[in-house]
Amino acid sequence: MVEFKQKARNYFIIGVIAETLGMNSEAAANFFKALFAADDLAIYNKIEQEPKDHTERFYLLKSHFPKLYTITDRLFSTYRRTYTQELNKEELSLVKKRVVEAFENAEVATPTNEEIKAKFEELLKKGKLFS
Repeated sequence: MVEFKQKARNYFIIGVIAETLGMNSEAAANFFKALFAADDLAIYNKIEQEPKDHTERFYLLKSHFPKLYTITDRLFSTYRRTYTQELNKEELSLVKKRVVEAFENAEVATPTNEEIKAKFEELLKKGKLFS
């Protein structure tokens, strides 16, 4: 489904921008949203089902996508910790790396630095960031 793919890429782009600005919590939140959108894309493409929550997502991943399940499962405790704690740069870098792995498994092209820069500049020119 195109929406999941575009959402995954957009969340990743916003994550990189937040990371560049030193906003680790915001970057992590968007990297996790990118991960879940990639998971949901893989699920939808294979079994035409959209998980209604994390529990269903994990069940479907475990049943149909062992690699995506492993990536998502290993990151989930970090995701939950972001509700109350800030991630350091090393943790954020690991999250980002694992999301890139998930993108590869879900067949989502990871946005390039050039795409991210172009998107940021486009938003600036349109006055969408500061109005």
